[in-house]
Amino acid sequence: MSTVILETQNLTHIYSKGTTSQVDAIRDISLAIEKGELVGIIGHTGSGKSTLIQHFNGLLKASSGTVLLEGKDIWQDKKNIRAVRFKVGICFQYPEYQLFEETVYKDIAFGPKNMKLSEEEIDKRVRSVIRFVGLDETYLDKSPFDLSGGEKRRVAIAGVMAMEPEVLILDEPCAGLDPRGRDTVLSMIKQYQKDTGSTLLVVSHSMEDISKIATKILVMNQSRLAYYDTVDRVFSHAEELQDMGLNIPQLTRLFMKLKAAGYDVDTDVYTMEKAKSELLRLLRGGGGK
Repeated sequence: MSTVILETQNLTHIYSKGTTSQVDAIRDISLAIEKGELVGIIGHTGSGKSTLIQHFNGLLKASSGTVLLEGKDIWQDKKNIRAVRFKVGICFQYPEYQLFEETVYKDIAFGPKNMKLSEEEIDKRVRSVIRFVGLDETYLDKSPFDLSGGEKRRVAIAGVMAMEPEVLILDEPCAGLDPRGRDTVLSMIKQYQKDTGSTLLVVSHSMEDISKIATKILVMNQSRLAYYDTVDRVFSHAEELQDMGLNIPQLTRLFMKLKAAGYDVDTDVYTMEKAKSELLRLLRGGGGK
């Protein structure tokens, strides 16, 4: 039986409430995220993605509604918010700009040190996560400022992973990376989730990226929750997603065009394996309109 780890109930956040510049950033969001899921969070710019994730560990407090972590209201006791932030770790967009220590080791160790862990435990975690992000221990003595952009990104993510949060949230982890760097980071995320069983939330504007790794997709549109479901079920709404201004994967667009041309195909196609299967099914059926 699946266990809900993170839940929101009627979550609403209003910026500048009661003023002429009032903005409803998120409105009436209710959802339940199960332990061990890898959830892709997508939506156009200004849809509410970033505001939503900052509620999950109390960086923002809702105007109304509740956030539950393992069934408990995170704001029930304000003194516990620090502990909540260790359990729900957020790595923001372009985290490499937050690197500041003289060595990679010290940067990764910064979070665990704030958790008051022993030196032995800190060392174990640092050496473990450097391998998780695809780097070896020779990097630990280097200055983070001598690394490539992709390597800096991985070190910054490793610093959040080292705190071993029960929920790890990555905000646009592939932003600004070249295709090779994107693939490396996506593979790293998927492998980390597989090896640790942690719950991961990955914010991205790229449905192509999300379709490669996610078990579920959460779609924000105009401050509201549009969809939260399995990848297949969300992609079955491809036309609606396009209408929201989202760039659906090229394969999905191809099958939508085939459907529009009169071919009897499914449109929730987003991987090569699924495309192959659907085309073979079509050909076995005669391939005609």
